[in-house]
Amino acid sequence: MATINIVSYSVDQSPYVIAEFEEVIRHSMLCYSMRHLALAGVTSEDSFDLMLKRSMEVCRYAGIRFDDHFRQIFVFDTETGAVHSDWLMSKKGFKLMLMQNPDLNERYAHYLWELADR
Repeated sequence: MATINIVSYSVDQSPYVIAEFEEVIRHSMLCYSMRHLALAGVTSEDSFDLMLKRSMEVCRYAGIRFDDHFRQIFVFDTETGAVHSDWLMSKKGFKLMLMQNPDLNERYAHYLWELADR
């Protein structure tokens, strides 16, 4: 008569696998970057810095983990040999950044109006 062995797998055996999986899911949600902000009309680096600072404050006051929606990355430019920083953002993070823009122009106003309608 054949016997079957049952192997029990528990979370306690590999908590790092679950943490790594959760990190991959969080990272996959970061689909926007500073390039998208530039397409929306944000061109000033000072404006971007202020928007990022205010977004951090909103997350802190709301009890939201900032790094779930914003992550700094470094990009190497092969043509110039320079490294510059960029920020990846989730959809909510991107919208939050747009709401914090101190500069207002016609193009940006239309974009905000569409955002408010979603």
